[in-house]
Amino acid sequence: MAKGSAIASLQILSLLLLASLGQSKTVFTNLTFYDHEFQSGDCQTVFPVAGLNGTGELYQFGTVVVIDNILTRGFSIKSALLGRSQGIAAVTSPDGNNSELLLTFLFTNGTYSGSTVEIKGIFIGSLDVNELAIVGGTKQFRYATGYTTLQVVSQVGDYLIVKVNLYIRQDIPDDYPGVGNH
Repeated sequence: MAKGSAIASLQILSLLLLASLGQSKTVFTNLTFYDHEFQSGDCQTVFPVAGLNGTGELYQFGTVVVIDNILTRGFSIKSALLGRSQGIAAVTSPDGNNSELLLTFLFTNGTYSGSTVEIKGIFIGSLDVNELAIVGGTKQFRYATGYTTLQVVSQVGDYLIVKVNLYIRQDIPDDYPGVGNH
């Protein structure tokens, strides 16, 4: 009887030990900032690099563009610079309304300097607010998942201001140093 109790106790302790090895802490971070996109002119930040029949018009089906937009803390282009949004978009609908978007938010100033957040998804031009997946990150955003919302809040000619909301979740192993300390 005592031998059976001892074995049962060891099994329970083994299960508890295994369960404790898989522990992690969850960190939630919500950020809001503004993406400034210039589609033409001396300050252009979006460039078509490929398209059907060699045309590469911004809103034509099949056009691929590279992006290097400016990120600021506030609505104004003169507010504090946070970094860049850099990536690729491909127009994926025949009417030119939808684009597959692969973007990196690269933080170059402030609390998250040197960190990135990666997003992916379909941007639907007819929606007021688009939601895309957060698929990863670096430095302070390792283990990042979640979603982002993108909302065009101003468009004057070929200059767009997009409000970006990041809703980041990080499940960080307890024994992993230096991540999620924000």
